[in-house]
Amino acid sequence: MKFLKYFTFELRLRYRNPSQILFVFIFPLFLMFAFSSSFGKSIPHYIENNIASILLYSVLSASLTSLSVQIADHQSGKIYQLFVQRGIKKLFYIIAQIVSFMIIIFCSTLVILVVAHYAYDYEFPKLSLLILFYLKLYLYSIPFCLLAMIIGLLAKNTATASAIAMPLMFLSFFFSGMMIPLAQLSGGIRKIADNFFLTQLLSDLNHTLTSNYTVVPNWSRISLSVGLICLLALLVYRRKA
Repeated sequence: MKFLKYFTFELRLRYRNPSQILFVFIFPLFLMFAFSSSFGKSIPHYIENNIASILLYSVLSASLTSLSVQIADHQSGKIYQLFVQRGIKKLFYIIAQIVSFMIIIFCSTLVILVVAHYAYDYEFPKLSLLILFYLKLYLYSIPFCLLAMIIGLLAKNTATASAIAMPLMFLSFFFSGMMIPLAQLSGGIRKIADNFFLTQLLSDLNHTLTSNYTVVPNWSRISLSVGLICLLALLVYRRKA
């Protein structure tokens, strides 16, 4: 019951913060319109073939920017310390924050799907396929929520958290082919992009909706990358506990 109380509090808090609304809802829509305008004219069926990337805009924007800033705000404002004094476990509350962001991500991606349907005539996939996609989307968003936790706990304040999270988000966009299609990358940058774990996770998400891989996922490399993020998150949490 206490977890539900913290979860609902954090959920209400998200919708009351204008910057959260900007990064979680408006920013992903802006990217969809911007990139479809840039690449849609030269790449046929851009929206249909890149809908997984477009939905992932919301995940990265919500986790790396919004969640990291929120955790940094609670950390620097000693809100977590106040919770601990009241007998509330810090990790317990952070998990409630992450779960609330999962709900926000769901709402944001639904908005993107609806806008894509009416603005670009995107046809919704079958319900069974959409459920499978969302299960994978939530699973693959966990490493980025953990990165947000790492940034938020280590940052001295919200400005520092934002200064770290924003470049990290845009680098993720770039190296995963979400900002510039992988086909337009070459040389060493393309090699980095092909081996970037987000590129491979995105490729699997894309395959779920379109039956096409951009790169063949290397699950051992993905597991190693996610494992390192989990280990780092555990070390940072213990240090800041």
